[in-house]
Amino acid sequence: MSSLHGLALLQSREYVGLMIDIKADERSVQITVPTAGMSPEQVNDFVAWLRVEAIARRSKLTPSDAWQLSEGIKAGWWDRNKQRFGE
Repeated sequence: MSSLHGLALLQSREYVGLMIDIKADERSVQITVPTAGMSPEQVNDFVAWLRVEAIARRSKLTPSDAWQLSEGIKAGWWDRNKQRFGE
């Protein structure tokens, strides 16, 4: 039995944790996360983060390209919002 970030890996490739249930096979991963205490916005934010993480892991961007892209995004955001900060 090996572990994945504190989760026990069983022979059937099911990861058992305190609150999160993860099942994996050759083609997919199924994750069950209890939403008790989470607002709909928090659930949406979590799902959006998972989507971004999945896209980033499949991306062919180099770290340098990713940094340049992030700088461009930040610059564009600042141009659109600087009047809110008295600039």
